[in-house]
Amino acid sequence: MRKNSISALLVKSVFTLAVFFSTGAQANLIQNGGFEEIGGSTAIGGYGSANTWQIYSSIPDWSATRNMEIWANNFIVSAYEGSNLLELNGHPGTAGGAFSIYQSFNTVAGQQYELSFAARKRQNSTEQFSVSVGDLDNAINSHVVGSWTEFSYIFEAANKLSTLQFTSLDPFGDTTGNLLDDISVSPVPVPAAVWLFGTALLGLVGFSRRKKVA
Repeated sequence: MRKNSISALLVKSVFTLAVFFSTGAQANLIQNGGFEEIGGSTAIGGYGSANTWQIYSSIPDWSATRNMEIWANNFIVSAYEGSNLLELNGHPGTAGGAFSIYQSFNTVAGQQYELSFAARKRQNSTEQFSVSVGDLDNAINSHVVGSWTEFSYIFEAANKLSTLQFTSLDPFGDTTGNLLDDISVSPVPVPAAVWLFGTALLGLVGFSRRKKVA
């Protein structure tokens, strides 16, 4: 490969890194993380109303093991952001099994990502749930009754497709509690060492070109 081709490749690589990490770090890879979009989903049974709460087997971008319960318009508590929120412990629709919601999204194996979300207990201090994605698998019971708690975790993706899952750890028969809202996953910004490496590469390219001209 000619020197000019190598120089061009180095410049392109550093530029690609810069674009990816400067824009990607701000992009939310989770779709419908605030549960605002219901789309064409049909409510199950005669529960609640569109202005209070409804039960769905799924909604756009999210699937569930035992249905999902969406609250709207400040029903019982105000959403952390937007108008809607999710109660993880919904009406089951099936016998037995834990309440879970999950969503898969594209990732880069070995890349680190930041997961953030807000959680709140409905009325029972013993409410708890787990969150899992990539190399993260954590049980959470530190959210409280009466206000939202913000959570943030760093995880590493193992594959090109990752699945984020929230699962209630309450008894299977408990159909109240574990409120969730404003779920987000974003790439972690590139470490300073990588930027320095990229800058050094560009410096070498510039030096090589100046030497050739001289």
